This record gives sequence, C-alpha cells and structure tokens, in this order.
Amino acid sequence: MASFSKTERALRGPGLFEITLGVVLSIVLGVVLAGVHLVFKPVETVKETPKEPVAGTVYYLEGSTDTNKAKQWTRKRQMLVEAGPADVSFSEEELNAWIASVMPQAKAKSAPVAKPATPPKIDAAKDEAKGFSIVPDRPNFRIHNGVLQVGIPSTINFFGTSIPMVVQARGHFSQGINGFIFYADELYIGSLPAQRVPGLKDFLIRRAIAAQNIPDDLHAAWGKLKLVAIEGAVLHLSLP
Repeated sequence: MASFSKTERALRGPGLFEITLGVVLSIVLGVVLAGVHLVFKPVETVKETPKEPVAGTVYYLEGSTDTNKAKQWTRKRQMLVEAGPADVSFSEEELNAWIASVMPQAKAKSAPVAKPATPPKIDAAKDEAKGFSIVPDRPNFRIHNGVLQVGIPSTINFFGTSIPMVVQARGHFSQGINGFIFYADELYIGSLPAQRVPGLKDFLIRRAIAAQNIPDDLHAAWGKLKLVAIEGAVLHLSLP
C-alpha cells in the first residue's frame, strides 16, 4: 500500500497508531508524575493512629526508644552468637537500642566538620547540593499487633532544596532457602504505596537487605534459627 503524502495525512488527520501512541504516552506520563508527587508528599508523624484518618493521608508512627526498657538487649544479642540453644524475644525498645549502638549518630544529624585553613579548589558541598541525593537517617523499629514496622526517615537533596521523606515497611518473617527473610506486606516511599506498583516493592526490599553489612557472627547465627516470628509486641528468635 502506498504511503500517504504529507497533504493527504494532513487532510485525513492522525492515524490509529498515532492516536494510540499519544494516549499511551499520556497515561504513562500521568502515572509517572502522580508517582513523583506521592513520593514528595509529606507523611503525618503521629503518636497514634487517628480515630478518623484523613483520606489520602499516610501516617507514620515511630517505635519507642525508651532506653529504660532496653537494658537486656546486649545479653540477648550475646545469647544468639554463643554456641548452643537460645530462645530470646526482643522488644521494639531493644531493637532500637541495638540499631543505635550500630549507628550512634545518623548521617543527617552528624556534627559539622571544621573547615580547613586552606579551602579546597572544588567546593564538594556546593557541587553535591546542585545534584540529587538521598540521606537516610537511623532506622526505627515498631512492633504492633504481630507486625514489624521498619521506618527510615530520610532527606532528599534536590538541586539545593532539602525535602524530608519517610520510607516505611510493615511485614513479617517467612522461611526462605537460606534462612528467614523479611517479607514486606506494605512499603511506602513518602506517600507512594510501592506495593501497588508491580515488582517495585520486592525489588526495593531485596536491594535494601543486600546493602546491609551484617557481622559474620550474627549472619551465621541467623542462618541457624529455627524460629523467627513477630508475636504480639516482640520479635521472637529461637536457636536449636
């Protein structure tokens, strides 16, 4: 079939392919812009879930960091790495005390570094501020009604503008090939429900777990666990 000339195409208007392509691109662009909007949309940090939640609002409830309720976490950790059977339960306070010992001060709140006597030729801080970066804060654990929540307050630096963002995952542990793994039933990036985007939730969780630098003794102990379960308000771990 001979192709239409430019005059004929102008008279006939766009073809079915052009119309379909335009609709598809418009939908894709709309979805991307909606996703970006939700990522940057702030979440509401609250002490407890409102009795009447506002539609379209994502809430973030922090886990307790009361050190008075976390005095036994070091002994429980030692029980896990020692040879022999162990049966221990960690509260959210103990998990938060544990992570605080690993990350005594979050990157986003680190003390300013003194300026050198001779300024460098390239201002790295200004150069970084002009680009894009995500600075994660210390993770926070919350255990409620048999569900573990891991929250990571973060800061998005976007061309000199700093925007707060919270990443929060809620889920449970399941037996995997190489031991127990955390399965996120929900994952929110800001106000974006990543669990509604096919493949995105599992991809991000795998990347986050792979990025963790777990000590060898704990890694070995984790692989030997016969039970990992969220029971009420505690994380129950059991070694044979």
